Amino acid sequence: MTAVFVVVALMLLGMALIAVEVLVLPGFGFMGVLGTVSLLGAGYVALAELPATIAGLAIGGSALGALGLFWYLPRTRTGKSMVLQATTSGSAADPALADLHGRTGTTLTPLRPSGAIEIDDQSIDVISDGQYIEIGTRVRIIDVSGNRVVVEAANLVDEHGDGNQAQATNKAEQP
Repeated sequence: MTAVFVVVALMLLGMALIAVEVLVLPGFGFMGVLGTVSLLGAGYVALAELPATIAGLAIGGSALGALGLFWYLPRTRTGKSMVLQATTSGSAADPALADLHGRTGTTLTPLRPSGAIEIDDQSIDVISDGQYIEIGTRVRIIDVSGNRVVVEAANLVDEHGDGNQAQATNKAEQP
């Protein structure tokens, strides 16, 4: 009968050490390894010292106990606190951004190379095509890929409508 007590004690010790590893200590470390060794030792003692039927019952019982814990633990308050319940939804990009391709706006912040522009009283986070662009410069959206909006300093038609091209004032490029 002492072998039975050794097997039961090793199994309980192994489960307790693994529980400490899972519930108290982060990661798979020393306690988890000791718990696994204890469980394997219990199986070895059961096979070496007990009759085959009792050893089979001990190993099968511990396997059923482990499966039961895997089923029961996630349903407890402690188990639920260890598992992320929230889900995320939404898309990676705002579909309205795709409609902005080719539109022009004014920089609200310096683009070094990222910053913000304003189009139709709406602020949009953008990135320049690699150049520094000052505040107040007219820019044109040249690419929209997902949430990434790329702009460049714009060449605008003169407001008088005479067809003359006016280069956007980019103070960084002026001498």
